[in-house]
Amino acid sequence: MSNPSNEVKISPSSKTIVLAARSRLIRAIRELNLFSDHPIWSSTLTLTEQILITRLFLILTSISLLIVIGYASLTVRTYEITLNKFSISDFERLEARYPNTIKVPCTQVSIPYNKFLNLSPKFHQVCSSPFIRKKWISSLYLFNATSHNILDFRTFAFSQYRSLRLLCLLARQAINDTYRTFNSSHFINRYAFSRVQFNEMVSVLADNHQRNILTNEKQTVRILSMITAQNRLLSALRTNYYIQSVPGSKTYFTYNAVYWEQNGTEKSSCDCRLRGNQCTYPAGAFYNWTLPELGEAAKNNPPPLFQIPGLMAGCIPLDSMRQSTLECLYNQSCVDAISLQPKISRPKALNASLSRFPLNSTIASLFDESLFVEYWQNQSSFENYFAACAPRSIFYSYERRFHLGKTITMSLSAFGGLVIIWQLITPAIVKIWQRIKWKKQPNQPTTDPEQSSVDLEVLNMTPNPINKVITSNVHRTIRNFNLFPPNKKNDPEEERIGIIATRLYIVLTLIGLTVLGFYTFLSTRSQTHTEKSPSLSKFEELYSIQSSKLSCPCSSLSMSYGRIMSLSPRYHSICSSDYLEDYWLSYFGRIEIDVESIQILSTDFRLSGQSFFDLLRVLCEISRETVENALRVFRSNRLVTMNSLSRSHFYETRPGLKHNRNETSELVLMAKLDR
Repeated sequence: MSNPSNEVKISPSSKTIVLAARSRLIRAIRELNLFSDHPIWSSTLTLTEQILITRLFLILTSISLLIVIGYASLTVRTYEITLNKFSISDFERLEARYPNTIKVPCTQVSIPYNKFLNLSPKFHQVCSSPFIRKKWISSLYLFNATSHNILDFRTFAFSQYRSLRLLCLLARQAINDTYRTFNSSHFINRYAFSRVQFNEMVSVLADNHQRNILTNEKQTVRILSMITAQNRLLSALRTNYYIQSVPGSKTYFTYNAVYWEQNGTEKSSCDCRLRGNQCTYPAGAFYNWTLPELGEAAKNNPPPLFQIPGLMAGCIPLDSMRQSTLECLYNQSCVDAISLQPKISRPKALNASLSRFPLNSTIASLFDESLFVEYWQNQSSFENYFAACAPRSIFYSYERRFHLGKTITMSLSAFGGLVIIWQLITPAIVKIWQRIKWKKQPNQPTTDPEQSSVDLEVLNMTPNPINKVITSNVHRTIRNFNLFPPNKKNDPEEERIGIIATRLYIVLTLIGLTVLGFYTFLSTRSQTHTEKSPSLSKFEELYSIQSSKLSCPCSSLSMSYGRIMSLSPRYHSICSSDYLEDYWLSYFGRIEIDVESIQILSTDFRLSGQSFFDLLRVLCEISRETVENALRVFRSNRLVTMNSLSRSHFYETRPGLKHNRNETSELVLMAKLDR
């Protein structure tokens, strides 16, 4: 008959075996004795004391081992790793995990920019359009251009579009020249950048490069206009001066061209000589016009047949074209209207959607602010930079609290020492505890017949001097100390060998500990110390101690030169003298001379003196503007560095920066004047 319950019944024999095993285990634990054959204490301890000391020994050893394990687990340790074989992906992975401690020294400290950076500009469509090609420009040429009104586009269209072509060529040439210099420059750094730092560095280099080009070329056109105006160069188109000859003589007279200009609701005249050829007026097609009176403003009456949107007439074709816009070139009807050669195919109008500039932007703003560049294509390659850097090793360190291997190693190393220490100390602790307990019992007999003479000497420890019994016992214990007791207790030869082996073991151990101590004392150990937000004095103190190993990374990869340097020029005294003031220049204007008697080439200083001082004042203004622009660019340029420079390195770098800045400014200025 089956048992209805699902309980598993244990047979009586199996239950007896389990109970016997449990009782045997409990008895073994109770009778556990690790000091039965201890070379020092076994002869001085009773069986009860040996079992008690064994239990105390296991408790103290376990507690000590747990403390060691806890210390090993919680102690922060710094691990320094060196990799000699790695890929760029390994570098990026390690840099993301250990950004503050990783170091990757470059074998190539100096790297040309063209190894990792390519800057290519996308120019405004007008600089690649038919409007700056020779075919279109030639179609605007008229042999009788000077027979038209100076406000008529047919007078200066040929020259203006030649000027537009020259501005486009100048922009391309300037960018190509500076780009060649840029490519030949080198980036110097001891350690490889991360991808984020590399992108920031590339952005800084590109911004500095573009800013330098714009400032330099803007100054080029400014100086060119100044030279043309102050040297009184006459336009063959009669747009800035009229020349009148006296019939039957070799006498010529010159008159300044005058244009109307609109100031709100009022009209005023603008003299090309007095305004430095900066007078302009909207251009149109004047088919019915009369010659203006000499010295009077150009007539725009009757009104033009049609107005050219954005096109300006002026003293010099270059200056008037700079003040014009490209509005007409975006309109096909306007392009057809200004086409002077019907037999030549007319260019297609520009596409306004292909430009980021407003339609009413002047050509001067297109050139000065961007050199006709719509945008820059910055093609940078971190992989090429890393390959050019050619690092051979990666150094990084990290801190970790719990490392299983280190914890196990440290615990096993400490276990042997803890066992030896507690084996020596635990019996003494028990003896002292028994002595204290015995003294607290008033009826305790002075002697215990079960105790040996050695026990009595230990229990009678007092501050009195050590007696002869203890001394002789210690000497006997030292002489007979044996860590390798024989299996046969009554074999004197094996006991003698064990004592000799024990002494040899102790001597070798002491020698090993001495060597280890000297090695630990004399060996240098690398330690990483981190100072958060150090002051300048702290940084210099640490640099004086550990200049070769100190690493002080900057929170910002780049900083402007204006934050760390200040350059202030001192000009010649003539530029701040009274000779350039208005009240001195007005002296020449008060001279009453008959204009009709003035020849084109006059030796009278009362006439040329104003031009002389005007030119001198403009030169001073140009020099100030050139230096200020150069300083502005210099201050906005950025110094790229990963680590802070020491004071000595900073002062060594500063004269080089100043020298390079002065030398560059002088060379650029001379090159501009020679063009």
